[in-house]
Amino acid sequence: MPNIEIQIDTFQTTSVTTNGQTNIVPVNSTVQVGDTIYYSTPVGLSSIAMSDPIKSGVVTGFTISGYIKAYVDDGIFIPDNAFILFSKPIQINESSVKGYYADVTLENSSNKKAELFALSSEIVPSSK
Repeated sequence: MPNIEIQIDTFQTTSVTTNGQTNIVPVNSTVQVGDTIYYSTPVGLSSIAMSDPIKSGVVTGFTISGYIKAYVDDGIFIPDNAFILFSKPIQINESSVKGYYADVTLENSSNKKAELFALSSEIVPSSK
């Protein structure tokens, strides 16, 4: 699997120094190291219809010039007109709350009256 760099329009990075080590991180982006990369291309003459996403590789880092570093599967070539997608590993980014209780505080900073019609959550016991 080759290492590649992917340029995405308006993708910005910044450098963060922690304990003497400088890391490059994305700005205003949900892309993280470890995310899976997919790409899709336009089908036919329409730019609306897209091909099925093709799994390409894994994000390994970022460059200060706005590139995403990736470890790409063998034989994968990402075309210039590709639409890039990312997915998160479920082991790292779980979407449900774990535990036995939740403490929630809701605040309204407006001077106008507000009503809360519903509040719900999915709870998964964390140690059973």
